[in-house]
This record gives sequence, C-alpha cells and structure tokens, in this order.
Amino acid sequence: MTKAPSPEREKLAEQAAFYLRSLRHLQQDFMRQLEPILAEQYGIDFRVYFIIKHIEMGAVHPGAISKALHLPNSVITRHLDQIVERGLLERSLDTDDSRRIKLTLTKEGERVAREAHRTTCGIVGERLERLAPARREAFLAALSELADASEISPR
Repeated sequence: MTKAPSPEREKLAEQAAFYLRSLRHLQQDFMRQLEPILAEQYGIDFRVYFIIKHIEMGAVHPGAISKALHLPNSVITRHLDQIVERGLLERSLDTDDSRRIKLTLTKEGERVAREAHRTTCGIVGERLERLAPARREAFLAALSELADASEISPR
C-alpha cells in the first residue's frame, strides 16, 4: 500500500505544474511575438538567433553549440549551412586542432546578433515592466536562484 503524499507535497506538485504551464505559455507568447520581427528585420528565426548568440559568446565549434542547445549535430549543421549562406557566419579549420571546424561570425553576423539581441531584450523588457520595480527585482532574484545563477553570466 502506497502512502499518500503530505498536503505540503501535494501543494508543491500543484505549484510545480503551474510553474511549468506558465513558463511554457510565456515562452510561446514571446516566440509568437518575436518570430515575425526576427524574420522581417534580420531574416532569422529563434533557433538561428540562439545559435549566433552562442557563437558570439564563445561557442566556436559545432559540437559545443549542439551541446549547449541540446540539439542533434545534424540539426545544428543544417542551421549552420543556412547561416553561412546568409553571409552571417564563416567556417574555417581550427588552428589548434585541424580535425575541428571553427565558427566565426562575419561583420554582418555580429551586427545581426547585436541588433536582434537588442530587439529581443526590448520586447522582454516591456513584459518585465509590467511588474513594479521591487517585484521585478524579487522575481529576477528568484529566477536566478532557480536557474542556478552560477552557470549564468549576464551580458
């Protein structure tokens, strides 16, 4: 016979389910709002945005991007091909290990990464402005704690 969970555990499970639903809804809402803007202004989608941001932050090998984004190498390779075709990215042999490919954003790729990031942060910032400053700070502190802030560095 299985022991029934305590009321505290049941409440925590309900809160976790609410958190997951809310997080998914927020993500979908941002994607619906940002996808057309990223496509129209920069000719990219969300996956490309995250790939070029990872390259900009120092992930210069396809395997590192695949690992960071939890996407198969084949998916990353397809996206990298598209990014190269758009003139945002260059591939070259890694001078430290000629078996590896090194990724470098072109000047245009740097511009798109910078401006798309500014646009994305602006839209997310508008949503955060809905919270009073003290509540926003508390929310971001709690989010940072949940996300294990030791692995996240603000840019």
